Amino acid sequence: MSLFRHIFVQQILHLMLNLSPSLISNIVKISLVLNFQFIYLFSFSQDRSFGTLPLVKSSTFDGGSGGNLNHTDDYKHILSVYEKLVNARGDFRYPVPKLFLKDEVANVAYIDYDANEITFELKAYNVAKKYGDKAVAFLLGHELTHYYEKHLWKAAFAKSNADLKLGKELSELQEEVANETEADYLGGFLAYTAGFGFYKDIGKIIGDLYKAYDFDPELNDYPSLSDRIELSNRSVKKIESLVDIFDAANLLMAIGKDEAAYKYYEYILRDFQSRELYNNIGVLATRNAMALMDKDSLKFTYVSALDINFQGSKDVSKPVNEQIEEGLNQAILHFNAAINLDPNYAPAYLNKANAYALKKEYTKAIFYINEEAIPNAKKDSIKYAKTLTDALVLQGIIAAKMGDENLAADKFTEAKNKGNNLGAANLDILRNGIKTLQSPASQQDFFTENIGVHSLQVQFQKRKIDPNKKPIKISNTLTLFQNSPADSLSKVFICQSDNPKVRTNFLITADHYAASNSSGILIGDDDKKVLEKHNTPKQIINTVQG
Repeated sequence: MSLFRHIFVQQILHLMLNLSPSLISNIVKISLVLNFQFIYLFSFSQDRSFGTLPLVKSSTFDGGSGGNLNHTDDYKHILSVYEKLVNARGDFRYPVPKLFLKDEVANVAYIDYDANEITFELKAYNVAKKYGDKAVAFLLGHELTHYYEKHLWKAAFAKSNADLKLGKELSELQEEVANETEADYLGGFLAYTAGFGFYKDIGKIIGDLYKAYDFDPELNDYPSLSDRIELSNRSVKKIESLVDIFDAANLLMAIGKDEAAYKYYEYILRDFQSRELYNNIGVLATRNAMALMDKDSLKFTYVSALDINFQGSKDVSKPVNEQIEEGLNQAILHFNAAINLDPNYAPAYLNKANAYALKKEYTKAIFYINEEAIPNAKKDSIKYAKTLTDALVLQGIIAAKMGDENLAADKFTEAKNKGNNLGAANLDILRNGIKTLQSPASQQDFFTENIGVHSLQVQFQKRKIDPNKKPIKISNTLTLFQNSPADSLSKVFICQSDNPKVRTNFLITADHYAASNSSGILIGDDDKKVLEKHNTPKQIINTVQG
């Protein structure tokens, strides 16, 4: 008997001591019905056993009898990588599988659906750590993807319906191949979004693992080693494309090309869903709606965007107010999607409140600030320090909109004193009616900018397309092209729009790029140095991290 059912029966017996015989009889009938339903559900959960899904199907797999190494420093390191992956995915609708490091030599890494556990074998870790955390994150991301994408559902279905033609078809090798390929693809992208970089040597580490484990290159009921490596290499190309789209979306968002950025994020969401992606696309939908608003409506600087420097696409067949309403409602749906993945994700609640404030539904906005955003942000006040101060800003804006300028000034001042630049900007607006941000540098200033030996002007004028990089069709009107300058430490994104006909070029350097730009800015320099060397920007994009 489970603990829950045991407590339930205890409560029933306790109540029966003080009830009449007729009521006791009815309660017994009810408890019998409930007990039957508990037994039915319990039996069903056992019948739908999922078993395990390993990274490599070895005939030596013993079901997980190796020694538990969760007390070791190696485990602590692996756990830190694992937790970053889980947080990057941000999907807490289901219990997160527990992680184990075990002294087994069987299947490299595997997920046990029955126990809801992921096991990483010590031998596999020793192979992976030679390649750094990127490789460790890839292997863990691979198994997590099996869990999030529910890859073993078809295997379980096929097993329970093996006598049917459909069950036999589902259990064929092609399903195994599809699952492993998708786990490589989405697991690799998950590792990238978690901050571990792009891991390109998937095929190489799989070859090393086969060698370390002395696996037969032709395992039964599993792709051959050569095929597995080739599939992995193809996955690398898909991961690289998705990484490029993700980076381009972030860059487009940073310079205010919000409509294009929205389409880029939409493209990613077809394959990969996370709370951060839904939150970001919700912010873009909010900003697109704000682009259609009049200046009086946007007197203050809202928390989703510091300024609007583009014109939203107006649909002449619809009134502007209707388009604004639809845009903000769409944003709220995106924030709800983020919240559905993680009910404790404070930034999505605050951005949802921001959208309601723009809709002038202040009661709802106040509720989501006070009852959801702030309490959830306080659960991790270090991580969400920016969310807490942004909440003060939004409270100030709502107070000002409702006519309480004293309360608004108090909120803006408190946010300013805690280092929030939106608090300072809105305090100026409240007192002086002006915004502190100025116009950006002229286009000619940007043309003369260099990064190392590369001139932005030359890159813009060349407009060459790398023939080895396949163009990515983001939508009917948007295409991402690439070009690589002379050295291997940088690349150029060419984001082309056909309506209107515009090309936006980005020169991006690698994380370890050592050269500076024309003003002496190096990778790793803080925002103060950037602002000292360059003109005051027209727009500052604030992230959750500040």
